[in-house]
Amino acid sequence: MTTLTDERLRILKMVEEGKLSPEDAARLLEALKAPETPSSGPSRTEGGPRWLRIRVEEEDGTKVNVNLPLRLVKVALKVAQRYGGLDDEATEEILAALEEAIAEGESGRIVEVVDEEDGDRVEIYLE
Repeated sequence: MTTLTDERLRILKMVEEGKLSPEDAARLLEALKAPETPSSGPSRTEGGPRWLRIRVEEEDGTKVNVNLPLRLVKVALKVAQRYGGLDDEATEEILAALEEAIAEGESGRIVEVVDEEDGDRVEIYLE
C-alpha cells in the first residue's frame, strides 16, 4: 500500500529528475494535504474507490504501473496537459468519465485498450 509519504517522495524525485516543475510539484503536494471535496475533481464516495490505477503492458514485456490517489487526478491531468500534449477537451472528457464512474459507485477495470497492431495494452482501474 502506498502512503502519503511515499507519494510526496515520488513527487520530489520527479522534480529532481526534471520530469516535473517545482510549481507543479507544489500543486501536487498541496493537493495531497487538501481534504477531498466535490469541487476538487474526482473524489471517492464513502466506501468507494480511492485509487486510480493505470497499467500499461507492451508486447516486448515492458510494464508500467501508475497508482494515483483519486484526489490528485485533476492536478495530474493538468500536468499531463502541460508535458504530455493532452488537450483541454481530452482532459475534460477524462474527468467527466471518471466523475461519472465514481458517482455510480463503479470500481474495478473501467477502461481497457489493446493496440492490435503491436500488442500494447492499457488498463485503467478504480479501486
